[in-house]
Amino acid sequence: MKTSDIITNEAFHHLFLFRMPLLGNRRSFPIVIKGSRAWIEQHIPIEEFLELFGGYALWREPEAKSEEMPDEALGVWGSRNASKLRRTLRERGAIFEVIDGKRPKQSLAITP
Repeated sequence: MKTSDIITNEAFHHLFLFRMPLLGNRRSFPIVIKGSRAWIEQHIPIEEFLELFGGYALWREPEAKSEEMPDEALGVWGSRNASKLRRTLRERGAIFEVIDGKRPKQSLAITP
């Protein structure tokens, strides 16, 4: 049996990679990556984000909920953190697709 023939029970999830003004930086927009908070926290508890990534950003529920973004979003900013988030999720068994440049419309809630 080939690896491509293996079927998992975990639903396929999405991470959204994009640039946006964050924390008042008007000269350059950092890379941001976000995904469903409920799904990400199944693999990386929010309590680990400060140590792993130096912080996190939370977005409110989207105006139009979808399969790709059914709830609040959780993410990080910066190229290295975006890469590290993807790597950590993969190492912990997450299955996902990265969508570059597009994202669900959501209001930023907090960046501790």
